[in-house]
Amino acid sequence: MRFLIGLLAISLTMLSHAGHQEGGKISKAAKSGQVLVVYHWPCEDLELGMKLLNEMITYESGASPYPYSAVSAVHEDGALASIDVHSSAESFEKAAGWQNEDPEWQRLFMAMADACGSADDLTAEILSVR
Repeated sequence: MRFLIGLLAISLTMLSHAGHQEGGKISKAAKSGQVLVVYHWPCEDLELGMKLLNEMITYESGASPYPYSAVSAVHEDGALASIDVHSSAESFEKAAGWQNEDPEWQRLFMAMADACGSADDLTAEILSVR
């Protein structure tokens, strides 16, 4: 329970710094038509994995031609997690294509795979906001 409360506090802090708070109110995490992607990656070296994930998110925010929002997190089971919000399914697909072709993004992904043990353990849930 303490972990969940701590995670909630961290999440709220991140959201307030990510522009999700206006006039003292927290805005919705996503709007109708947007796509949320929740990544889950058990990671042998969580600290290094988190460092690399944050570096990747910073890189994406400036380099991706398809803008989206991303935040790093730790899942309740201790796995590395990332939550991305894309403006649409089409935008998500284009961003994924860019990631597959971008050498720096691929370098960071491979470094994360080394830190976490295997890219085979990475899973994603794709949610369409209605």
